[in-house]
Amino acid sequence: MSPKNLKPVVRLKEKHVQNCRVLTDRYHLLKHLPKNSKGVEVGVLGGDWSEHLLAVTEPSELVLIDTFYSNDYDHMKRFTKKNHESYIKDKFSSHGEKVKVMKGLSWNMLNTFDENYFDWIYIDAAHDYNSVVKDLQEAYRVLKSGGIIIMNDYIEYDHFTKEDYGVVQATNEFMTNNNFEMLFFALHPNMFCDVMLQQIKD
Repeated sequence: MSPKNLKPVVRLKEKHVQNCRVLTDRYHLLKHLPKNSKGVEVGVLGGDWSEHLLAVTEPSELVLIDTFYSNDYDHMKRFTKKNHESYIKDKFSSHGEKVKVMKGLSWNMLNTFDENYFDWIYIDAAHDYNSVVKDLQEAYRVLKSGGIIIMNDYIEYDHFTKEDYGVVQATNEFMTNNNFEMLFFALHPNMFCDVMLQQIKD
């Protein structure tokens, strides 16, 4: 099956990628995030990536945003829709006030924060175009000057679930409209890659 009804992708210019480096995987991205900073993960699922974010970046504050209404992977089955939120809260309870769990639509939850609040934002929530656009709009508002945005699953089509994604389209539009560049392109075995973005310095 081939992708259908994909929104056209805005072409990036040289300035958007001239400083970009390719990394072998997304784990190598984390060493480029500031320590003792304020970060947010938008889209948490089982909290596995959240643990890496905590361990490597040692943040002063980590916000975990999700609708928390998902079943776990079939091969793991650690939680269901009914106890998804409580599973995550229990998992990170030992970190006290450093980790804040927020349930709701990602862009609505980001909207509760002041402007220029976060040092970095990791986005891995709904992958349809309209949702990603709304996430990026709010992310830009709450991101500090010089802050980092990481987009997960920078791919147009999920060849496993046969779903169209809007991540590439929304990300490229955001970069061109707000003068952001791609600092790193982190590979994935099945090309569900991550990209790290930062606003271009004048």
